[in-house]
Amino acid sequence: MILSALAVQFINTPQSRRMAQQQLTSTYTVFDIDDDSSTGENLARSLVNTLVIVSVICAMTFLIVLLYKFRCMKLLLGYMILSSTVLFFFLGRFIFTVTIQKYRVPFDIFSYFFSHYNSAPVETIAICHLYGKGISTFIIHAYLVATSAILVWQILHFDDVGAVWFV
Repeated sequence: MILSALAVQFINTPQSRRMAQQQLTSTYTVFDIDDDSSTGENLARSLVNTLVIVSVICAMTFLIVLLYKFRCMKLLLGYMILSSTVLFFFLGRFIFTVTIQKYRVPFDIFSYFFSHYNSAPVETIAICHLYGKGISTFIIHAYLVATSAILVWQILHFDDVGAVWFV
């Protein structure tokens, strides 16, 4: 949790926050929160936006439970592999790029792509236990902590502050 809070605090620029808010706002929010509207209207809009987000999460959870109930383990494993790879590849790349830009870390393009294109598959293999034994539990836990930090960093870029608190 401390790592998540530190990531949110220290790996942000106004440009990255604005870009992430635009992407998330267009994807998950139904109503925009205006400063011109009353507090009651903004609260109602935040509640509706929260219901949309929670409904999507509930629907995905219900689908995962159904896959588990009907023993569709290969499909479930494929979904988990795909979702963790996408999380590490796209969101991890975004947070890595923002960190490099904010702290002006000198990084050549070859090292950037090499480290990024190698980290996403390795993290996915470690978390999903694709090849069985040989991966330390410390490494697996470190990648799980990184996953939670990336997700918290992304969720806290919502434009609607009320929806963040409700979720």
